[in-house]
Amino acid sequence: MNELSAKQYSKDEVDRIIRRALKMKKEDSVTHQELIDTAKEFGIDSETLEDAIKEDREGYQKLKARRKRLRRRKARFHRHLWSYIIVIGGLLLINATTPGPWWFQWPALGWGIGLAFNFKAAYFPLHKDASSENSIIIP
Repeated sequence: MNELSAKQYSKDEVDRIIRRALKMKKEDSVTHQELIDTAKEFGIDSETLEDAIKEDREGYQKLKARRKRLRRRKARFHRHLWSYIIVIGGLLLINATTPGPWWFQWPALGWGIGLAFNFKAAYFPLHKDASSENSIIIP
């Protein structure tokens, strides 16, 4: 018996090998029938395969929606940051050119706290509980 025919492969190894073979073949995709044939070779019935395809599509759509939300949050944060820089810069100029005590730091501090929360939401979002139906773990 050939040494390779007795070798066991992990799911990760199979995934990497198939992806590499597709790249070497200069193709990035397979037809639905090729997917069914490959699944049959692994002993996977067509119903299980169709369920897996449906689940993968739903998961991918949720992942795309989450990434879109994160992009919007980051864009909102950047708009908020520019507003902060412009307004606080203006307040600093007003405070520097008028007599009296320094006061611009108080609105800068208050608004800065809000900006910090906005930054956290955009760049370090909370992940929902893993048991939640709507939770998505981004790799």
